[in-house]
Order: sequence, then structure tokens, then C-alpha cells
Amino acid sequence: MKISLVQLPTSHHGAGEKVYPLGLSRLSSLVSAEYTKSALDMNLFPDPWPELKKLIEDRRPDIVAFSLRNIDPLAGHLVSYLSSLKTAAALVRKILPDSRIMVGGPAFSLFGTRLMEAVSEIDYGLVGEGERAFPMIIESDIEPGAVPGMLWRKEGVIHQNPPGPGISLDEIPPMDRVTFDPADYTKGNAYVAPVGIEGKRGCDLSCGYCVYPSLGGGRMRLRSPKNIVDEIESLHREHGIRLFHFTDAVVNRPVDHFEALMEEFIRRNLDVGWTGFFREDTMDARLADRAQAAGLVAIYFSADALTDHGLKLLGKRLTKQDILNAAKVTAESNILTMCHFLLNLPGDGEAETIEAWEMLDRLLVIHAGAANLGAVIFNHVRLYPGAPLTKRLIRSGELSTDVDLLYPFYYNPGRFSHLLHEMEAHCHRAGVFSRLKIGI
Repeated sequence: MKISLVQLPTSHHGAGEKVYPLGLSRLSSLVSAEYTKSALDMNLFPDPWPELKKLIEDRRPDIVAFSLRNIDPLAGHLVSYLSSLKTAAALVRKILPDSRIMVGGPAFSLFGTRLMEAVSEIDYGLVGEGERAFPMIIESDIEPGAVPGMLWRKEGVIHQNPPGPGISLDEIPPMDRVTFDPADYTKGNAYVAPVGIEGKRGCDLSCGYCVYPSLGGGRMRLRSPKNIVDEIESLHREHGIRLFHFTDAVVNRPVDHFEALMEEFIRRNLDVGWTGFFREDTMDARLADRAQAAGLVAIYFSADALTDHGLKLLGKRLTKQDILNAAKVTAESNILTMCHFLLNLPGDGEAETIEAWEMLDRLLVIHAGAANLGAVIFNHVRLYPGAPLTKRLIRSGELSTDVDLLYPFYYNPGRFSHLLHEMEAHCHRAGVFSRLKIGI
């Protein structure tokens, strides 16, 4: 049996930022030595399609396993990566009509049945974690009904098996660094850490727009700090990786796990840096100090709302004071900080717009002296099927059930649709003035 593992395009064409295909690399290590294995990360090439054609023609795999990480790029871009999946699947079917085509990955897990309907060439899909199911789905004599989380076709009907239990994070397979060489990701990135690190899976916060609980589970499964830092140290020493990004929904929750991880970093005294998304209400000066000593180089905050109404609507379990306190901590510690906010939310009116401006200016003033605010990223809320906010909008009649959420769909009514652009301009000026030591 011959198998080809392919990471589908998951970034803007020409963006230049490359991210190691962590999930596919772990699954690759589970492929038996009895298989002849080949691989391709399409994100490594400005024009990846000749590379895919060459792989399929030269290796002629019996199985092609595609990983679809993102369904669209977010950041307000009305771009869908469905085109990449459709084209790739059609290309394989055209060249090798009898090859088995399977698809998995986070984006596929969100839209599995819908993608099977949209891309008729897909033979099998895998929803959810793949570590237990992947070795079963690539067997020569597969029994579709026995594979947890599997989607399959029978007589024109798509069937989906229930998912299996989540894997322990200390049992996840290692990266296959031979098939997917980390060295291919060490050059060219200007903003994004090239390699992700899993400290946990799952999230218990249930934010209104978020699908993390449906992807990883509604409770956190923690990986031991020793195993986390072992992997980082190995990647650093053997492959020269110096910057990592934690893929956790929130890196500093639970606090005791985060503190243990920081102590493990400090004890090893590694010459590496790392980034991650942090929760504001558990961020204080002591924690910031330990994190910097452990190698923290940048914090991403995702409070997502600048108003009391927005925080409540999105189920953030945060207050505006929590956000301001966290900003003061990172400014006083001079930690590079990125903030994410969603604008023009359901129920926003003139009063909320005024409140949002006031809150934004308070944050800009806090960061101005330290000039540590790397970016304020504004967006409109992307509606995903099954998310709490999506269900609420359907119940209220504001969102029709006829809307196909497979494609990028943002809540952004016309009255305040200009707000994002005005706030972006305001923050741009404030950032430039701060760096040039000009009062905002």
C-alpha cells in the first residue's frame, strides 16, 4: 500500500507565513512501515498545484489523506479554502480514479457532512481527533462502521459514526520530523511562530462564537509540563527552532498548570521564545514575570468585546476592568501585546459605540508609554454552525436557517459597519505616534 499525506493550503496566497502541519505530522508517525509513504505541504510553495500533480503522478498512492486546517482565513476576508479542497480532490480523482481519498482536520470536523456533499470525490472523512481512528481508516480492508468519527458513503447516502473518547495528551504520538522536516519552516516568517506546541486540548469557557469546545471537548485535557518542554527542547536542539506558539485555546488556564509549565521552562534554561493566547482575568504581575523568565515574547489577548453588553453577549466571563488590569500588567512589564476585538455585535447601538470608543482610548493610553502594543486586531463575528451565538440569532429570527455557514459569513449590519475601519485608523495613528514618542 502507498499513502500520500497532503496539507491543503491554509493561508493567503503570497502571505509567506508558514506553519508546521502539526496534526498531520503526528498522524504520519502512525503509518505502519509496511506502507510506502510520501507527503506534501502545499503551503510551502507559491504555486502548489504542479507539486501536487507531480506527487500523485510519481508516487501513484493508493490512499491520499488531505488535512484541511482552516475553512477560511478569518480577519474579515470573504475567502473560502473550499476551492483548494475541491480542486485537490478532483485532481487526484482525474489522475488516479481508483485511489481512496480521505479528508480530516479541524475545518473538516466543523463541516464534515456538508463538505462530503460539496466534494463528491471524497470517499471517507474523519471528524474529531484522528490519533485513534487514523490507523483504522487507512487499513486495506477497512470496516467503515467500526471507525470512530468516520464519515462514509453507502449507496449515495452519507453516514457518520459517533466519535470515540478523546486521547490523553500525554499519549499523543510524536511528530514525524523526517516526513515533515521542521527545517522547512524556519525561514521567512515575519510575524508567526513556525511551530505550534500543544499544552492542552479542549476548553470549558463556551464563548458565544467559538467552536473550540466542539472540536476538542468541553473540558481541558492537560499535557504534562515535562512532556511539553521535552518536545520544545528537542525541536530546538535538533532542528534549530527558536520560536513556538501554544495552540491552546487559552495558555494560562488553569493557572496551576501554567505555573508548573513556567517553572519547567525556567529550570531547563532554554534559549527559546514562545507566544500564546492569554486570559485577562488570571494575568497579574507575578505571572507575567515568571512567563517572561520562561521565554514569553508576545501575548495575544482575545477579550473580543469593548463593552459590558458585548462581554455578556459573547459569554466571556470577563469585565472591562479585567481587560484594563491585564493591559496595565503587560505595559508595566513591557511585553509585546496583541489585542483582538469584535465589533458591531448583535444588539449594539449608539450607546455601545460610544462605550467602545471610550474603552479603546483607555487601552491606548495605558500602552502608549511603553509602546508595547503590537497590534489591535478588529473583526466582525464569524458565525459558525452550532455556536451559541449562531443558535441565538436563529432563535431570534435575525439569522435565517437558509444561510449556508460553510462559506464566510459575518454579522455586520449596515448602521455601524464603518466602525471597524475607523477604529483601525485610530489605532494605526496611535501606534505610530507612540513609537515616535509623539503624544496621542
